[in-house]
Amino acid sequence: MRTMSLARQTVRTSWPAYLGAFVALASGVVLIATTVNLVASVDATLSRLGPSATVDQRQQLDDLTSMFGIMSAVSMFMALFVVGSTFGFVVATRRRELGLLRLVGATGRQVRRLVLGESLVVAVLASIAGCLVATPLAGPVLAMVRRIGVTDQHLVAPAPWLAWAIAAPTGMAVAILGARRASRRAAKVPPVAALQEAAIERGRPSAAQWVVGTFCLAGVVAAAILAAEGGPLFALVASILLPEVVVIAMMCFGPLLIPRLAALLARPWVSRDVTARFARDELRAAVRTTTSVAAPVMAISAIAGSMLISLSFTADWTSAQDRAQLRAPLVVQPGPKHADTVRTVVEDPAVRLVDQRRTTTIELDDDGYSREDVDAVDVSTATAARGLSAVRGRLADLHGRAVAVSRTWTTDSGKNLGDYLRVRVDGHRVDVRIVAVVKDAPDLYGDIMLPTDLWPDRLADNPPDELFVVPAPGTSVDAVRSALERRLHGTDSHVRTADDWIDDVTAQTRRANNLGLVILLGPAGFYAAIAMVNATLIGATQRRRQHRVLALLGATREQLRRVALWQAALVTGAGLVIGGLTTVLMGILVRRAISADLAGTGVDPGMTIPWLPLAAIALTCGALAAAAGAAGARTARS
Repeated sequence: MRTMSLARQTVRTSWPAYLGAFVALASGVVLIATTVNLVASVDATLSRLGPSATVDQRQQLDDLTSMFGIMSAVSMFMALFVVGSTFGFVVATRRRELGLLRLVGATGRQVRRLVLGESLVVAVLASIAGCLVATPLAGPVLAMVRRIGVTDQHLVAPAPWLAWAIAAPTGMAVAILGARRASRRAAKVPPVAALQEAAIERGRPSAAQWVVGTFCLAGVVAAAILAAEGGPLFALVASILLPEVVVIAMMCFGPLLIPRLAALLARPWVSRDVTARFARDELRAAVRTTTSVAAPVMAISAIAGSMLISLSFTADWTSAQDRAQLRAPLVVQPGPKHADTVRTVVEDPAVRLVDQRRTTTIELDDDGYSREDVDAVDVSTATAARGLSAVRGRLADLHGRAVAVSRTWTTDSGKNLGDYLRVRVDGHRVDVRIVAVVKDAPDLYGDIMLPTDLWPDRLADNPPDELFVVPAPGTSVDAVRSALERRLHGTDSHVRTADDWIDDVTAQTRRANNLGLVILLGPAGFYAAIAMVNATLIGATQRRRQHRVLALLGATREQLRRVALWQAALVTGAGLVIGGLTTVLMGILVRRAISADLAGTGVDPGMTIPWLPLAAIALTCGALAAAAGAAGARTARS
């Protein structure tokens, strides 16, 4: 109790030292609580709809659950990473104060308990503040999700107690974990530290950091080797998960790596600008400050950049799959008068074959019935128009109580050729056998394909999504297209060439990916921005003593401002370099897997690099660092 009383008094009298940690933790609690509210809103909305929920509504809510789940994982990682780093950084900057306590007789154990007590006080206050801020934000955030087009459902805000019950304990646990290791270092501060003016910190990782960092890097290497053999989907999953592992490894080796990388970036200017040289030397001396400021930049650039490049390459992959398999040179997208459209296209004498893509919804018994959209295919027309072919089994057996599935679906489900699936349609249960495994082409057909003769009455009411048209031999494709456009005029149907249709589908995929990334990374990116500015300002505050000494030695205000800007630029540059290299590594993994999957098809998948979003990440980090550096320079002079 005496230690906690002293901890409360210390926080009350020395609150500027913990202000940055308070802001970081409170923002992290807001981030966690917001993601919990988003995930819980799906269940609340589904409960409100009850049995009256349509198939489309349930599908949308299921998709939102997956999206919000990934977002919560990214948000949790950012909160753990940034808050833990910030608390350790703040405690480390109090070295002289802790040395003074040791000088007046405090034992190492007492110092450790004091630091943990101070961290607990800040954690409680920040958790309360974060929960109070997150509660009124729930409604506007859910409205924004609907406004930007993620869903057309009116999501119901859940009860606030769930977010409080998860976010507050998580925030306090993160703070204690971040301070626990720092408290051990604080207990080892010698009394002579109270007499030291220089802020030189050890640049060598500890034994635990060597072990964790080496283990993480070994895991990245192993995953990279497996990704080359595991196919594009494995590489895609790896590109989403591995950046976090790389960031952890880089932070373990950060005191050794980041200050040296910042110094390397400064090398071209140090001989011409004395402020650049001083900024470099200061960053190399204060390794913990440098590493902590670079942490949020490195994390968000690595995670966001890897997701951007991986999803862009995945869109290239699916586009190449479509081009490799699609045989029909024309694609008709029926309008509202679909019956007239189908009749017009089928009866055209210049058309040899029309393959109608129809989908229906079934309930699949996979440890509990779940609704799935499946394709109903006519094997003869789908083979000729969409290039449907079996890699295992026989498509000729796809009739009656049979089903064909994609290679990806077999990997995800664990089922294979010859296994049975239990499906239910309109309350009728049917066991169907997997008779064929086909190549992946998600834009041409789904993961599960049923024969058209299994439920012909049900399919008759389903309008076709696309009509894949094969002209008669000797007939010009352009002539058939022009004729169909004339005949379908006024039906709101569209006749496209295969290449134009694939380009349009790929563009829609990219737009959907970009929208998904906004949801997945938006909260984490906003939090990273706050953490970046916060860490830069904390670092500037800790360097106030050195800058005052420089001012006494004759440094001008302009020179001190340039030093602060150089430090912000060099640290941000180091974080962006590591994040960029991580992005390049993930891109290479996905690209190699895609190229191996398409080998032999004769189709080049291309390589669409999203330069604009990647540049936006770098420019935003640079602008925030520059603004925070300039503000920190003004604070240091005051």
